[in-house]
Amino acid sequence: MVVGLIEKTKSQVPDIQVEEIDVAENPAVGVKYRVVSTPAIAINGKLEFTGVPREEALLARLRSAAGLPKGASA
Repeated sequence: MVVGLIEKTKSQVPDIQVEEIDVAENPAVGVKYRVVSTPAIAINGKLEFTGVPREEALLARLRSAAGLPKGASA
């Protein structure tokens, strides 16, 4: 569910870098971002979402992080 959402948002904000990290295999990353449940999404070093976010909310946050105006694409 999250993978499809991430792929869709990458196509709409293509200049972003996305990494998927398994916190079970990389517990230090989970500690760093204070992940207590998965899925979790961090943007620019800050935990932004736990659980599956609404597509509109994720897109808005990614556009903001990319310095794009609301509703614009890269």
